[in-house]
Amino acid sequence: MPPSALLADPALVAYRDGRFAEAAERLRALAAAHPDDLLVRRYLGLALYGQKRYGEAAEVLEAAAALDGGNATTWLYLGLARYAEGRYGPATEAFRKAESLEPDARSAAVARSYRETIARYQTERTVPAAPQPRRWSLTGQAGIVYDDNVPLAAKGATGPKGSPRTFQSAWGGYDFVQGGGWRLRGEGFAFLGQNLRRSLDEYDQITVEAALDLSYQTSLLGMPARPGLRYAYQPTWEGGREYNQSHAVTASLVLQPLDDTISYLFYRYATQDYRDDGAIARFTSRDLGAGHQLGITQYYYFEDRRNYLFGGYAYLRNDAKGSFFDETGHRLSVGGAVLLPWDLRLLARAEYQWRDFDRYPIEPKRSFERQHYTISLTKPIAERLAVTLGFSHIDEDSNYSSLSYRQNVFALSLTYDF
Repeated sequence: MPPSALLADPALVAYRDGRFAEAAERLRALAAAHPDDLLVRRYLGLALYGQKRYGEAAEVLEAAAALDGGNATTWLYLGLARYAEGRYGPATEAFRKAESLEPDARSAAVARSYRETIARYQTERTVPAAPQPRRWSLTGQAGIVYDDNVPLAAKGATGPKGSPRTFQSAWGGYDFVQGGGWRLRGEGFAFLGQNLRRSLDEYDQITVEAALDLSYQTSLLGMPARPGLRYAYQPTWEGGREYNQSHAVTASLVLQPLDDTISYLFYRYATQDYRDDGAIARFTSRDLGAGHQLGITQYYYFEDRRNYLFGGYAYLRNDAKGSFFDETGHRLSVGGAVLLPWDLRLLARAEYQWRDFDRYPIEPKRSFERQHYTISLTKPIAERLAVTLGFSHIDEDSNYSSLSYRQNVFALSLTYDF
């Protein structure tokens, strides 16, 4: 059965809505019509698991795993079904298989957690009930970078521009609502960067963000879809002084046209309030009265989603209070990630932008083109702990040479998932 047809089938719609009994009944009919279809059997097992019919779920998932060796999701839920039955030895075997198939995936982390829970106890009788899925996530990061152009000085400018700096950041969220296809999540982010060259202390940065994200899992034109709405408030301080405050609302739609593709469409509306309006506010104020972005990003996944490529386009229009900063622009981006030997993960991204300032009061009107390249290599060094080596290069060319600059940033960081 073509995956796109299965994903659009009423059985999968019922499954995604949490109507597991209806989904199981429909999936049994599909399994009879397609006895060798791995995805049909897997979803039938998941629907039975959702009904807490763990013995039947384990039987179906064992058959699914036998069709072609299964994948990490099949083996994870097989382990969960066996765990719920109290069959801890077979559950451990299934969890180990899930870890070995996709060691870098979230499913491996869940399988490892259950396997370690079993291992901590000496007998089957002392194994506790299955823990509930976590509603929260938290990640912390710290490191050191070298930035060769901290103040974004023009090409050829003299004076101190480069500095090493330390940084610390954290981000995470909590699901206030989880069920019936709905999710309401609170999110937070914080970043602190301190330049080690004292003459550049005024460019030390603090950024925080608080956000609410509401989304709903449904189907659209036969495709799995998740529309969402997000509000974010973000203040920034530079050199210990408040730099600006921004508010942004983003409407998004995530579609899955095929099993290994995801389309992300979005519209973002933002305002910004800068503390410094410049010498003559009607020309030099950077305050953003209305900022609009409209775009799409397409993802293509390979090898059970361990590797992926993406490409995207975005249009932007900013209406500022000062005529120097009204602009229209376009952004193209491409990139991807690949899992290398020795658990190394390579991520790369290239971005090209061009912008025109149509109300610039001086001739010729300002415009610029920007190239931005980033690459990073990440290696897990302990459970939940990873080290990352990264490099970023920006080259902005303006028709005003004093506004053109280049910037290179080298970074070494540690990341921990709580």
